[in-house]
Amino acid sequence: MLALLLLTAWLRPCAAQGNELVMATTFSPSATVWIIDRWQKEPGSVMIRTLNRTSASLEQLLDTANAENVDLILTSSPMLLQHLQEHQKLAPFSGAPAVSQHLVPESIRSTSVAVAISGFGLLMNRSALMTRHLPAPADWDDLTDPRYQGALLMSSPSRSDTNHLMVESLLQQKGWIKGWETLLTTAGNLVTISSRSFGVADKIKSGLGVAGPVIDNYANLLLNDPHLAFTYFPQSAVSPTYVAVLKNSQHASEARRFIRYLLSPEGQTILADANTGKYPVTPLAPGNPRAAQQAMLMNQPPLNYRGTHRLA
Repeated sequence: MLALLLLTAWLRPCAAQGNELVMATTFSPSATVWIIDRWQKEPGSVMIRTLNRTSASLEQLLDTANAENVDLILTSSPMLLQHLQEHQKLAPFSGAPAVSQHLVPESIRSTSVAVAISGFGLLMNRSALMTRHLPAPADWDDLTDPRYQGALLMSSPSRSDTNHLMVESLLQQKGWIKGWETLLTTAGNLVTISSRSFGVADKIKSGLGVAGPVIDNYANLLLNDPHLAFTYFPQSAVSPTYVAVLKNSQHASEARRFIRYLLSPEGQTILADANTGKYPVTPLAPGNPRAAQQAMLMNQPPLNYRGTHRLA
């Protein structure tokens, strides 16, 4: 009986209240608040309530019958979407522009849409680096320097699909042997391992560590702090932000309207704003200060998602 009560309490927060959309997401609340706030200023828009959890937690939740209370999923994890599609949890989506769909792995292209992109790099606390008399790292190879022992932060690739994709990118660039050599040597310099990717950014800001690999959207939201700096990996893979409608959504038309809004010129302009920490999928104008970095990410070879599975 106690187990049943606990399960009921765990599931209850995702139940939709009236005419609102429930959006399950692997992103932190700060990563979605700007987009949702702007959407809810649209005439006739419905409220969106987010359910923020890890990919593994969302898999467990959405595999249950209670998944009918969730309308949308917003994530950077193609592995999560692949799992949901294989279990017939996602509704088909058609009409997405080619500039969006070429970023989506072919196996989930019938249900999932790319609305924004991100890249990977290193977030650094410049004050902490100066205090420890350490140089600013610029690439994975720099993180293997023994001078960084006890000074680096990283999230767990078994709990964070964002970090999993960073690890996959490194292994595909360097090869299996050299890639794991770099990772294991870097691991010897870690002060701690965070369970969530946005936890790395928060801990670096607090000064717990001097630097760590993160996705840019968490780093960019912190760069108003003069003590923090972010640099992209020279060969950063592009990481799309995907959105999909749950098959059993009771508000599917409103969910699709939200996706179409994100893909519209207005929605893409909002996603181009630095407050999202991301880049739109629509090319920015040449004079835009973020256009060069967006183009660099778009021109990177895509990850090979075949054989990409969660690490045990």
